[in-house]
Amino acid sequence: MSAEEKRICQTCGTALAPRDEFCPVCAFRGALERDETATEPSDPQPEASRFGHYEILRHEDGSLFEIGRGAMGITYKAFDVDLRRFAALKVISPRYLADEAARSRFLREARAAGSVRHPNVASVFQLGTSQERYFYAMEFVEGETLGSFIKRSTCLDAKLALQIVAQVASGLEAIHKQNLVHRDIKPSNIMVSSAADGAVSVNIIDLGLAKTLTESES
Repeated sequence: MSAEEKRICQTCGTALAPRDEFCPVCAFRGALERDETATEPSDPQPEASRFGHYEILRHEDGSLFEIGRGAMGITYKAFDVDLRRFAALKVISPRYLADEAARSRFLREARAAGSVRHPNVASVFQLGTSQERYFYAMEFVEGETLGSFIKRSTCLDAKLALQIVAQVASGLEAIHKQNLVHRDIKPSNIMVSSAADGAVSVNIIDLGLAKTLTESES
């Protein structure tokens, strides 16, 4: 091939064959970059941030204030415009809207959580629908997860650890009195709030995998 016939990619400097319309090296690099940045498809955000009298809060960039995701739904930080207080709003994932069994499970979860009233278990305020989306509103617990609290503290004082365990046990006792088994107790499902005097308040926040003692193993 003569010097006049040689073609060079202006981006990476790769020598191109006479029939190459595109640089194969740049094309391959582009494919790798797309694979690396690809993520699992996420649930679309609700068409509106208003569910009944609950307004989902937004971050400064306009995205919805998401607290967490579970198997059945997404939990947002919201504001009760009627009672003027914060709430945690769990909304069923759009992927389950056409699944009657999943919708029934979501309703059972909300009703199970709503049946428990105890200082160490986050209370459920309301179960409802909006724009054909099921949701339920829970007490918004200030603080951080127990997992984050332990990581930040590095090593818990024995007395403090016993206070936390005692409150978790007290909350579980209240759950069991409703013939429910939590089945998902872990640091990320326990919220810890610290008072100015150093005392801690503990709340169990998620009964998503709870089941009744009479429920079939299936």
